[in-house]
Amino acid sequence: MNKLESLMANYPELNYRIEPMMPENQKGLYINNVVYLNPNQSNEEMVGTLAEEIGHHLTSVGDIIEQNSNEKRQQEQRARDCGCKLLITPQDFIDCYHERLIYVWQCAEFLGVTTEYLQDAIKSYSKLYENGMIYKNYQIIFRCDGTIGVYEWFE
Repeated sequence: MNKLESLMANYPELNYRIEPMMPENQKGLYINNVVYLNPNQSNEEMVGTLAEEIGHHLTSVGDIIEQNSNEKRQQEQRARDCGCKLLITPQDFIDCYHERLIYVWQCAEFLGVTTEYLQDAIKSYSKLYENGMIYKNYQIIFRCDGTIGVYEWFE
């Protein structure tokens, strides 16, 4: 099962539609438990789009298509942050470390997401964990330049 199918399977209460009539600049849309996805994007882009739209399902209230208020912009950011955490987990950072991947583009390719999406996920984690995080026997540091450091503890 690929990432797209796995995400969909984790949220069976949602309906998913590939919508070729969507405007070119709109990658996805969530309305009333239906996620619409624009087919004119790569698989890596679509996975990120799906995660964000599921983030809207989990965090957003009302119509926030028009980003004309602070509250709507905050809801949009919450949905993006939620989607990033759904798709990129602390274990993913550790897996990249064990694969000896050192560049963001290598990690993105390994994880099946775009470089931009991975950078957004790192920013999202860095806002939540300003001083880094402890996960299992690892410390993960989110640096201000958009990179991470993974340190393994040995006992």
